[in-house]
Amino acid sequence: MLDQHKNASANTDTDAVMELRSETWQRLSPAAVLYYIVKFVTGIIKNGLQAVLPLTAVVATSGDNRWFILMTILAVGGATMIVGALLSYLNFKFRVEGNSFLIRSGVLKRKRLTLSFDRIQNVALSEPLYFRPLGLVILTLESAGSKSEEANLAGIPRALANIIRRHVLEWKSRTQYATDAESISANNDTTAEKATFQTKELLRHPISELARYGLSNNNTFVLAGIAAVVFSQFDKFWGTALVEDWFDVIGGVIGTGVLSIVALILFAAVIILLLLVGASVAGAIIANYNYHLTYGDQKYHRTRGLFNREETSVPEKKIQSLRISQPIVARFLGRFHLTLQQIGFASKDGSNKKNNFIIPSVRQDFYRALTERLFQNTSLLDVPLNSISRRFVSRHTLFSVGIISVAISLTLAMPLGLAALIPLVAPVISLPVLLLRRHRYGYAMDNTHGVVRSGFLGHSLTVFPFIKVQSMEIIQSPGQRKHDLADLKITLAGRTLTIPYITLKHALEWQKAALLEVETNDAPWM
Repeated sequence: MLDQHKNASANTDTDAVMELRSETWQRLSPAAVLYYIVKFVTGIIKNGLQAVLPLTAVVATSGDNRWFILMTILAVGGATMIVGALLSYLNFKFRVEGNSFLIRSGVLKRKRLTLSFDRIQNVALSEPLYFRPLGLVILTLESAGSKSEEANLAGIPRALANIIRRHVLEWKSRTQYATDAESISANNDTTAEKATFQTKELLRHPISELARYGLSNNNTFVLAGIAAVVFSQFDKFWGTALVEDWFDVIGGVIGTGVLSIVALILFAAVIILLLLVGASVAGAIIANYNYHLTYGDQKYHRTRGLFNREETSVPEKKIQSLRISQPIVARFLGRFHLTLQQIGFASKDGSNKKNNFIIPSVRQDFYRALTERLFQNTSLLDVPLNSISRRFVSRHTLFSVGIISVAISLTLAMPLGLAALIPLVAPVISLPVLLLRRHRYGYAMDNTHGVVRSGFLGHSLTVFPFIKVQSMEIIQSPGQRKHDLADLKITLAGRTLTIPYITLKHALEWQKAALLEVETNDAPWM
């Protein structure tokens, strides 16, 4: 009976794939219009908020006509958004031809994308709240190329999405391991197959652990920066009579003395901090709700999300490095946040945030076990780290901060007089910061793996095998050359690490060890 069920399932999968391989172009579900509307709105929030807020401030201070102007803007914007979403849905078509996805999309600018199975690095599923009652999902095909070669099939049945994902991953598995399979006996094949597809649960987070992550992931500072930008856009609003009336009422209640004003500022700061922390905790719970991490088929599988349920996996061999972060709050909570950095396209700043696979809020025993699983090596975590040179502090104090301070003082000398000397205290203020930065830097290696630590109040430890290194560059300034120091720039597929003011001897040892490992190790790079 079990074999019959498997055969029936396989036949169903084959029929679905054959339908996709037909010459008929497939369409998304009409509900995909909702996806494009949400995408449009989130795009405005992420990229156009600073442009929209000044317009909102102008409308709010435009007198009796402000409601008419506001309703007109909303009506025109809403109509444009709906028409754009409909056209995006109508112009999106896809099908499978051979071992490639063919996708046509675009409204004003038509786009034709051919995405070969070979270039697909990951197939991820997400289930937004508005798709969940309809049984629809978003299937994301992540490519090893640029971000423009990523495809989202938004609004397809979950069963079809699972079939496509399974078909693509099985095809890649067959092509990548065909040569190895020829040298393995039938019995070993069966044993290996059973071991490969066994799924092991590694982590399941309750809400309390997600709350700890929200408290300690530094998102509070990010939200504070966003809030500062938002409030800065309402400069016209702060000078209105309404705000002045509020201050008059508050002044009548608590008084207008210096102590009253200081108390009010401190109270407001505490309230804002609590709101930001609450927002960070809420965001962490919403984004990572029902966080579940498993290992199977040589991949790490992650399921998370409350409103938008995501199913993501990363092949173990694609992982380039493991970053172990412990922000200052996480240190008090005894937690670490892990990031599996994998191969994929990077943004303009060289980061690769989209391909970061985050494992939040774990204890030390978990990340040590994960390090052993990934690199078969945990002894490197116990090796004392080398410190960078003290000249890192003196150089930045005198040149990076000192020269700029002197330049500012000279510029302001004429208009401000003695007050222009105030910028000269900047090097003194920066000294403890630079000392702490130097203290956080550390590095060590064992000829096959490297570890680099950096940070400020908290710290981040990155562990990586030398076989994954794309390049190591030794950079020397004239001052560094004089003292046999250098900056070591390590380029991985997932990120770039820099160890400043390392001894030249150590830099050459790292470079030699990495080159030797690449030349002698037959393990696949990706």
